[in-house]
Amino acid sequence: MEYIDNLPAMDPMRSQKMTFVQLIVPAESSHRAVSYLGELGLLQFRDLNADKSPFQRTFVNQVKRCAEMSRKLRFFKDQIQKASLMSFAHPAMLEDVELEVHF
Repeated sequence: MEYIDNLPAMDPMRSQKMTFVQLIVPAESSHRAVSYLGELGLLQFRDLNADKSPFQRTFVNQVKRCAEMSRKLRFFKDQIQKASLMSFAHPAMLEDVELEVHF
């Protein structure tokens, strides 16, 4: 606790002292970990790549792949409808998924 007591004064709007930490989380579990930590409401996240454009970020390739898959699924859906083929999925149970890509 001595370390926390010797921290410099924080922003006057803060009610408690804060500690800056860096979490290193494997990419496979990062989404779940960040979501869970965010729901706790005890953390504030800082973007360490603020100087990079959206196209230089590490997740850009994953977003591009999702956008390409969304395009392919729309194409197949349109082709199935044009051919008047019946879908075996239960339409009442499955909702259309809209993927939005913002850069």
